Amino acid sequence: MPKLSGKVVAITGGCGDIGMATAKVFSQEGATVTLLDVDPPRSSLGKKARGARGGLSYLSCDVRDRASVEAAFDRIFRQHKRLDVVIANAGMVANEPFLQITNENWKATLDVNLTGAFHTAQAAARIMARQKPGKNGIRGKVLFTGSWVQEMPWPEGTSYIVSKSGIKMMAKTMAQELAKLKILVNVLAPGIVMAGLSKKIYEANPTFRKRVRLAIPLGEMQTAESVAQGFLFLASDDSNYMTGATLLMDGGNSLVRRD
Repeated sequence: MPKLSGKVVAITGGCGDIGMATAKVFSQEGATVTLLDVDPPRSSLGKKARGARGGLSYLSCDVRDRASVEAAFDRIFRQHKRLDVVIANAGMVANEPFLQITNENWKATLDVNLTGAFHTAQAAARIMARQKPGKNGIRGKVLFTGSWVQEMPWPEGTSYIVSKSGIKMMAKTMAQELAKLKILVNVLAPGIVMAGLSKKIYEANPTFRKRVRLAIPLGEMQTAESVAQGFLFLASDDSNYMTGATLLMDGGNSLVRRD
């Protein structure tokens, strides 16, 4: 039986590599998925959803703009009468040495990664709080794309790391307050994913490639599909006794290689 049959799901940053991979897996598991992003998908959603049991669609949404987020969620709720799972996945990276961080890049990173996640989580949780619990007794699940660096430093990553550390604590506080409403809140913390900016830097920068090879005990970068499988666990009934936690899937990055 499909793990997400009948579930209504929204994914911010949905048109990026991780968002698309997650949407594909979710739709194949029976979910109706809406991709929320400032930019439309780069390719046909029909091809991405081939073999899907659920539906897949796109809505324009800028997580930095609270009105945009609320309008998108209101539209989803009016159309489907529920909102079961939301993944706050929209993010950006601006790697800079600490002494060279610009105010513009600092603000942009926090606006998208942390404030955008707050807008997404609060707007979604407010909808979930007023809907009836599902057959599993859960009103809804709010999930975040965190990172292994939410617990430890990485060179030139201050802005990004601060944003992900903030998400971790926001999720814990939300989980504590919303448990009585049967709204579960968890974080998925991937490692270094061969996607988005990390992929571009890896392909173009020999120094970054060497740093990555030395950092990952499993010896290779993570795939977007691997991240999607982690989100499938958190979105499914398999994780219904889990809230306020981080699912760490980092290939051993946080172990710190010493050989």
